[in-house]
Amino acid sequence: MMTACAPPKSSEPIAGSLPSASPEARDDGTYLQTIDPLGGQWRVIRVGQDDFSRFEDAKVSFQGGGFLNHGAGCGGGYPAFYRLDGQRVTITRREPIRVGKCRPSQGQIAAAVKSESVLANFLDQAATWSRPNEHTLLLEARDGTRALLARPVEPHPELAGRWLIETIAGKPFVTERRPAILSIGYGGIGAVADCNSLGTRFTVPVPGQLSINGEMIATLMGCPPEDMAEDTLIARAISGASGYRINGNELVLWGKIRMTLRRPPAPDRRLAGSYESCGNTLLGAYHEGPITLHFDKASVIDNAQCRATYRTEGPSLLITLDKGSACDVETAPFVPGEAVPVGGAISTLAVTLPDGFGFNEAGQLLLRTNRGLLTLCRQGESKPFGSG
Repeated sequence: MMTACAPPKSSEPIAGSLPSASPEARDDGTYLQTIDPLGGQWRVIRVGQDDFSRFEDAKVSFQGGGFLNHGAGCGGGYPAFYRLDGQRVTITRREPIRVGKCRPSQGQIAAAVKSESVLANFLDQAATWSRPNEHTLLLEARDGTRALLARPVEPHPELAGRWLIETIAGKPFVTERRPAILSIGYGGIGAVADCNSLGTRFTVPVPGQLSINGEMIATLMGCPPEDMAEDTLIARAISGASGYRINGNELVLWGKIRMTLRRPPAPDRRLAGSYESCGNTLLGAYHEGPITLHFDKASVIDNAQCRATYRTEGPSLLITLDKGSACDVETAPFVPGEAVPVGGAISTLAVTLPDGFGFNEAGQLLLRTNRGLLTLCRQGESKPFGSG
């Protein structure tokens, strides 16, 4: 499994070595869907002739670094690797499927166990994919069996998305390392500040009212007392919420403790800039040191001082490496789950050969590479939860 051996560090480009920044290479907001067309969560509707719609937790989640997880009627939680090559998909599993997590009643266990096995066996044989429309994914196995998957329908689009926490109980909520974010989607509500990630479920009985369902679940990171106090205050505000009001970009949750939130500004989607790795690591790579990239008008330089010229055609990134020792890196062929070093004195550009880019809603740059997606943050900006 990949690990980050050292936290990302700033690696400034040589002064005057690159031309001035260009505003032309810019994501129009659709590029991420193009370079990661399977990304996100899909509900399994049918596999061959088997109806999976009866299982509420029948899902496949394609995650940004080239990982997937899936489950059907028996709890799920089966990781694997996936790789796209045009309309072809290859799924590689490093651990055998062990079905034994069933929660249904005794009479339903046999069907639930079968559903897990059917889905796992199908995914192991998956060969091609297609997207007939925005909300539908079709997978086909090597034997011709087809599976129909659909995007979950967002029940509360007016609430869905990311919100910056501005005040709690009428007092400004100020954090140190990263803005406090509350995220809402698909009946779930979660938050993160400087310590743990928190989450629970909710429903909207009628517009303007909230019903928080179940206990607040949180990660168990050890944090300074002041950061733990922030988590406690956020958890109390969410758990006690009984209603909401939206006014433009402002959201107010009211109940036992009033919380005021605001939509974050639109992210900067220009490619030009200086970046460092954050979030997920590359598939099949581990960090020998910091990963940094500086994009300018037509050139890019990485942590090893390997330079390249580039041009863009929509989300496509066409890179030509300069000749020189910094870019002269030999790497083993790609094998899912088998690590190769990258970062530090080892050229990120030469090892991964990026060929596409896009920005997510948090403003992070994702590069499509020959070893999965690489997530980068602009230098000097706050890092996401889990990236240190």
